[in-house]
Amino acid sequence: MNIVIKFLSDILNQLYYVVNDWGITIILITLLIKILLIPLTIKQKKGLELQQKLSKEVESIKKKYSNDKAKMEKEISKISSKYSGSMIGCLLTFVQLPIMISLYRAIASIPLEVTSTVILPWITNLKAPDNYYIIPIISVIIHLMPNIMYYLNIFKELELTKPNKVMIISTIIINALFISKAPVIIGLYWIVSGLYTFIEQLITNIINLRKKAQYKASLQEE
Repeated sequence: MNIVIKFLSDILNQLYYVVNDWGITIILITLLIKILLIPLTIKQKKGLELQQKLSKEVESIKKKYSNDKAKMEKEISKISSKYSGSMIGCLLTFVQLPIMISLYRAIASIPLEVTSTVILPWITNLKAPDNYYIIPIISVIIHLMPNIMYYLNIFKELELTKPNKVMIISTIIINALFISKAPVIIGLYWIVSGLYTFIEQLITNIINLRKKAQYKASLQEE
């Protein structure tokens, strides 16, 4: 872990040397990490999609063989083995965790000499919390944005998973308790990370929507 922290710290210092602004440096390092993790993110999403398919098929089997428990267990076991490889994609989430923790520690350990940034003009000290609570408010909005897509008519055909109220409340609480007390430089990282994730998910949904439209068009042509 210390090796990763040192590696990320070196990258942070090199980026700062180029742009000479810690706010912009945090944005760049966050985007860089996210881009490097794209292959893992793709595998993770594919794994989650397969898990959702598995859940639907299991529910269908339970209804079909509700009066035959032995047959039900046999069919569930058969379908589970079919999707067993999909768990790899889900487990890749844990590969990202050490990287994110290391980046967090690298950012937190930055010995700031210049305590302001042009992108946050109201901030006078990046190592202190935002006394105006603008950063926590922005963070809450951005991390709640993915839930909005479920309610947009344009994405109804994708049958997106309905937002979990507990997760929504948790997001608000985490931002209220953590980001409001954390240094602004950490809050900025959190915001950029959340915004990137939202845009990535938005693009994915648009691509899936087009694929579905093309599939329907091909069926009509036949």
